[in-house]
Amino acid sequence: MKILLLSGGKSAEREVSIVSAAFVHSVLEESGHEVISVEIDIHGQWYLEDTSLLINTGRPVWKVFRGDSWIDFDVVFPVLHGPWGEDGSVQGLCKIAGWPCAGADIMTSAVAMNKITTKELVSSRGIPVVPWKSFTIQSPPDPEALLSMRYPVFIKPARMGSSVGISRVDSPEMLQEAAQTAFRYDSLILIESGIENAREIEVALLSESGRISSSVAGEVLPGRQWYDYTAKYSCCESKLLIPAPIPEKLSEQIRSCAEECFSIINGSGFARADFLLDSNGEYYFNEMNTIPGFTDISMFPRLWNASGVTSAEVMSRILNEALRINSLSEKVQG
Repeated sequence: MKILLLSGGKSAEREVSIVSAAFVHSVLEESGHEVISVEIDIHGQWYLEDTSLLINTGRPVWKVFRGDSWIDFDVVFPVLHGPWGEDGSVQGLCKIAGWPCAGADIMTSAVAMNKITTKELVSSRGIPVVPWKSFTIQSPPDPEALLSMRYPVFIKPARMGSSVGISRVDSPEMLQEAAQTAFRYDSLILIESGIENAREIEVALLSESGRISSSVAGEVLPGRQWYDYTAKYSCCESKLLIPAPIPEKLSEQIRSCAEECFSIINGSGFARADFLLDSNGEYYFNEMNTIPGFTDISMFPRLWNASGVTSAEVMSRILNEALRINSLSEKVQG
């Protein structure tokens, strides 16, 4: 199969995207696929090696040109973390262009990218989430708005990942600076109550033919005070425990909840669901990532490996699902 692999992009997460794409590229090649690696620069221009690409919007299927020749491919595999990649943008482009696209569809991507929308949807179904409030750049937070919340709180851009722009706030005096940090990445921010001695539990998900399956649960042990960007990508003391050292019944409950959360947002493709676990054994849905980290040390591939599913098989299942969905779409349109 010929795979058009997209990485980079305009997001603040572009460097993580490039590392993830390198791992995906190697797994796909080792599985016998032909991989065409396209990097998108910070301005949105597509490049194959050092050559810029052009997209011809002719019908019925758009063509990608490199110079005078067009590039043939079977599936687009976006490994674009964050805005302009994980939020439905590229998925919408592929839909219009008539290209099969690996991973979540437009709706699932857009909903999952917005932490506020996702929390509203899952909590409406009785799934527990930590207390939270949202604010806009036009109506920023102030200490009085958080009187009902116990410090520490975490301030996040509502539509960003990889812990970019997130701050832990231990007192009202830290609030404004942390809010401004989050507003550098999004005009909509989220403030969540912290959980004392919280443990982060994560579950990998695959959706195939309308059926959602989950991996074993894993636990993140940050090498810092909390799992910030540095702890994720450059702290050698951070560890992933797979499977998570929690009771089997609790693990099954969290896995079932992860599958339900993905279903609620019309889950398609693949994802990683993140939960917080308190000292009483109560768990809270945190967020859904539809293009999770895909490096050789990332939780998503390692969770599936621990579940007896190799990275090559995961890729194969993702690609086959993309072709299946595209075929169904063509039949509906035809």
